[in-house]
Amino acid sequence: MNDLTQECQKSFREIYDGLPERSTVKAPKTEFVERIAELTMKSVKTVRCWLAGVQTPDALSKSVIEKELNIPSEILFP
Repeated sequence: MNDLTQECQKSFREIYDGLPERSTVKAPKTEFVERIAELTMKSVKTVRCWLAGVQTPDALSKSVIEKELNIPSEILFP
């Protein structure tokens, strides 16, 4: 992968932080967390721990997230 492509991609936390704030519908960040939890078959609490950097996802979860977001796991979880 070239340097330009790597610079354009964001980490897992940067993608989350870039989502809009809460509105009258379900909060986009909550939807994001719930979607990742559903895809990885993990709890919402676990996904929030990944975002906080308290835990890191296992290899299978990283692979699922990588496919969903189309960004290499090395960039998502530096």
